[in-house]
Amino acid sequence: MENPTSFLFSGLHFNRKKFADDFARFSGKSNETVAEKEEEVEPEPEPKPETVVVSGGKKRKRKGKTEVNVEGFSVFKTSDSVVDADEKKKKKKIQDVITEEKKEINRQIERDALFRKKHGIHISGHNVPSPLQSFKELSSRYNCEPYLLHNLEELGFKEPTPIQRQAIPVLLSGRECFACAATGSGKTLAFLLPMLVKLEPGSVDGVQAVIICPTRELAAQTTRECRKLAKGKGFYVKLMTRELVTNGDFKKMHCDILVSTPRRLQFAIRKRKLNLSRVAYLVLDESDKLFELGFVKQIDLVVKECSNPSIIRSLFSATLPDSVEDLARSIMHDAVRVIVGRKNSASELIKQKLVFTGSEEGKLLAIRQSFAESLNPPVLVFVQSKERAKELYRELAFDNIRVDCIHADLTQTERDDAVDNFRAGKTWVLIATDVISRGMDFKGVNCVINYDFPETASGYIHRIGRTGRAGRAGEAITLFTEADIPFLRNIANVMAASGCEVPPWIMNLDKLRRRKHRPRRESISTKPKDEEKEEKEKEREELLKRKKKPRSSKKSIRAKGKGKAEGEKEEEGSPKRIKKPRPTKKSISAKPKDEGLAEASDKPKKKKKQLPSSGPIKSKVIKEKASPKLTSKKRRLTEDSPQQSRKSKKVRDNK
Repeated sequence: MENPTSFLFSGLHFNRKKFADDFARFSGKSNETVAEKEEEVEPEPEPKPETVVVSGGKKRKRKGKTEVNVEGFSVFKTSDSVVDADEKKKKKKIQDVITEEKKEINRQIERDALFRKKHGIHISGHNVPSPLQSFKELSSRYNCEPYLLHNLEELGFKEPTPIQRQAIPVLLSGRECFACAATGSGKTLAFLLPMLVKLEPGSVDGVQAVIICPTRELAAQTTRECRKLAKGKGFYVKLMTRELVTNGDFKKMHCDILVSTPRRLQFAIRKRKLNLSRVAYLVLDESDKLFELGFVKQIDLVVKECSNPSIIRSLFSATLPDSVEDLARSIMHDAVRVIVGRKNSASELIKQKLVFTGSEEGKLLAIRQSFAESLNPPVLVFVQSKERAKELYRELAFDNIRVDCIHADLTQTERDDAVDNFRAGKTWVLIATDVISRGMDFKGVNCVINYDFPETASGYIHRIGRTGRAGRAGEAITLFTEADIPFLRNIANVMAASGCEVPPWIMNLDKLRRRKHRPRRESISTKPKDEEKEEKEKEREELLKRKKKPRSSKKSIRAKGKGKAEGEKEEEGSPKRIKKPRPTKKSISAKPKDEGLAEASDKPKKKKKQLPSSGPIKSKVIKEKASPKLTSKKRRLTEDSPQQSRKSKKVRDNK
């Protein structure tokens, strides 16, 4: 065999670096010939061969041993490497958890966005809490006590409304908010429920929450609803009445939630020293009305007095103008804006109509005709002023209709009675001014009639919002004359936004911005003008008689002045002394009265002597003679010198 070692390497591949020494032993030829036949496995340059001297004088080339170090591998691992591996595993786990949480947050944001879109909820703000799915979530998310859920079930609240779904979590998470939702959508419950969840009842520190309403009727209604919700827990809910303002002791009074109008609260702060430094919740209900010129000073004072740094402020209204929104942002910090549906729009459940009557007489005929054809009580009729409310009440009172009216001239008891009778169904038609146009909850009102055209679009939204509440359908009829036509476009825009049909010629009218429509209107009556004038004159005379008081005579005024000077003051509440008439003495003469009078007339009258007035000296003497009753002291004073008279005056003053 020429190549005895070739059969050993047939079909095999050797690593030259690894088996260099063994291969050199079995190969008869030089390493150079073997290197030409075999292929190199790695492209790295081969190390230079070493020259070795072998016996026989031959030189043999030998490859040098190559050491290969494998990184990251050691038979005996050190403690540092183990710690590093554990830390890496922990970091990986934390990163995985964080990424999973972020994914879950993004999924929740997407779910919340779809849910808000479904219910027409629009929000603005960062980190807004997710809306409520049901009232049961209050106990799981916010540790709500079971008595509240029980009260909600008793009052008939099964599912939260859109404004309640979003506003309640915002307030419970400690964020401030201003909310705008349609009339009858449950805004009162949206700000009452967070208070009752967070506050502790029966605190001695002072008032914990303040709710401000523009009218007394709305304040009384809010107080009643709050007491219903807080039933069985012991919250002190108080309404700021006139008696409480004048006679209440606010330092000793226990009060958790205080409901008031702005002016009464201002009076209590200034005169009665009401302390609001520990108020945790401040609510401005019907905020657009409260930020008008008549209430700005009072609201500013209340906001300053509520000096608690952790206070939560909230604004609620059915209409939210841009000016009010700017004021709200100046007061609040990191607030969330919540709007349900379209901003400044009416409820879609209300069927709205416009009826042209031509003149003021046409209005009266139209309303009588509508009542004669189809009267579906209870009905609310809104007019422009209290005088017109009285006039319309006189006209409808004799039409076999149970009518009543409410306006600012009535006393508080009369106003409360009118509202209660209307709620109880004793009155069918209630004629009202804008006193009850905001916030009042009349659940069964079927129709609202705007007898006089509303001043603004927001006023129109609040007026017709007394019907179509809590998911019920309603109807709104607006009467207009030729004087009202230029202002129709503002109302037509509201009607079109809520899905009602509007004639195209009205939509082509020019829109008048920032103008109130309050024209002078003729009186509401079917009587001739002469009779109207006579009645008005009689009313004026009666008012003047009431205003006039019996004037006291000059003598009585002087007597009162002398009594006060001497220190004789009458005590308040003491009974006044009544002077008894003196009995007249009978004459002793036996003659009849007629004869005695005749004799008296026949007698000559005595002439009074006229004393001559000649100079100043005689005048003194005349005075002394004319007044013989002068005491000796007074005579001495007249004869004394001017120095002595001055001393005597000082003595009298000291006495």
